[in-house]
Amino acid sequence: MCHKHVATAVYEAGVMAAISIFWTATVIAQSIHPPAPAIVPPAAAVEAGSGPQTLSAFALPNSDADETAHIFGLDSKLQRLSTLQSERPSDLPPTLEELSARLELLESVQASFLDVDSVLAELANEQSDLTSIRAALQNRRDKTVNRLTTAALLTGSGLSAGVSATQFSRLGSTTQDVGDAIGIGSGAASTILSILAARAQKGPSVRVEETPNMLAPLLGGVPVGNTRYPPEVLQYLQSPPMGKDPSRGTRLEQLMAEWDKAGRLSAADPATRRRQIAALASDDPAVKLTIDQLTDRIAMLGDVRGRVSLMKRDLANIMRSYSALKREQK
Repeated sequence: MCHKHVATAVYEAGVMAAISIFWTATVIAQSIHPPAPAIVPPAAAVEAGSGPQTLSAFALPNSDADETAHIFGLDSKLQRLSTLQSERPSDLPPTLEELSARLELLESVQASFLDVDSVLAELANEQSDLTSIRAALQNRRDKTVNRLTTAALLTGSGLSAGVSATQFSRLGSTTQDVGDAIGIGSGAASTILSILAARAQKGPSVRVEETPNMLAPLLGGVPVGNTRYPPEVLQYLQSPPMGKDPSRGTRLEQLMAEWDKAGRLSAADPATRRRQIAALASDDPAVKLTIDQLTDRIAMLGDVRGRVSLMKRDLANIMRSYSALKREQK
């Protein structure tokens, strides 16, 4: 009888232990792998007014940002991140895969910013070098013009006073003839000096072969030094703007049309255009640039710089949309 009670007690203790172990395992499993939320039709979810809500899809603000995202390959990363976020209920923390996708997107955007900044830095550096060279040429030109103008003034006014002094009737005809000759000579000298001063307005020319040329890759020239465009930036310039009239051409073609209107790059005369491109984009050390050509080149670099800068605007819009999505998630 005693043995029977002992066996019953052992059996009941075993059952209770098994139930306890099963309950503990179930709780642990649910904490590690929470059950998937029930799929509720949209109408039912609205009526219920409760239950986990999923994140909205990622949307870029405009076509320019969408184009830049595609050129830099950000669209696939954005789509992947959007898919991961839309599949996760908003009341659950981000998964490791989603965090990895976020990090990959941020690194790609940062690298894109640096690529654009590198081009802008090269453009700004070349503009600075050319501006210094132009300032030196302008200083030399101004000194030459001032000297010739002063010499023409002194020759004209000073000798004219001497001519007038020889025209007194008491000095005789010989003296008057000498004065007339001096007057003719002073007039001729003054005219020649004035012509030289006018021609000097063009200024001297100079070789700039040691200066990088960021226009060369755009105009079909040979790149010099660090004149390199990342493929994405070059693709952006050689693509027509999205959502705009495609008949206007690519961004680079639009720039060339503007340069043609400004007289910097002729489109009507092929021979003139070749000479202009040779002066603006040639790597020949024998080519010399005048002040006017340096001015054109600086202005054209500024135009390219402005177009490339718009890529940073598009990248900023992409990040603003990403930040807005994160705030929506919270």
